[in-house]
Amino acid sequence: MKRLLLLIISFLLLAIGVSFAVHNAEPVQLSYYFGTVSGPISLIVVAALFVGAVLGVAASLVIVLAQRRKASQLRRKLEVCEQEIRNLRQIPVRDKH
Repeated sequence: MKRLLLLIISFLLLAIGVSFAVHNAEPVQLSYYFGTVSGPISLIVVAALFVGAVLGVAASLVIVLAQRRKASQLRRKLEVCEQEIRNLRQIPVRDKH
């Protein structure tokens, strides 16, 4: 059921995207720092969304990798602490009374 719902949503998004491309097929000229590009507005919008998504993933990837490194360091520290606790529990208690 979940796959069917995902498939229906995917086809719906594809249909919306094709409809957007057909309705916005007029060529536009995009000027940027290094030159100009001429193409359909729908293609330029999709390219801008793709570049934005790639940049967003790259920015979040830096944060995710830093958090994984920190989690790894904390796991190692936890293992050392747990080993120390096990060692302390094995030492017999001496009562002087």
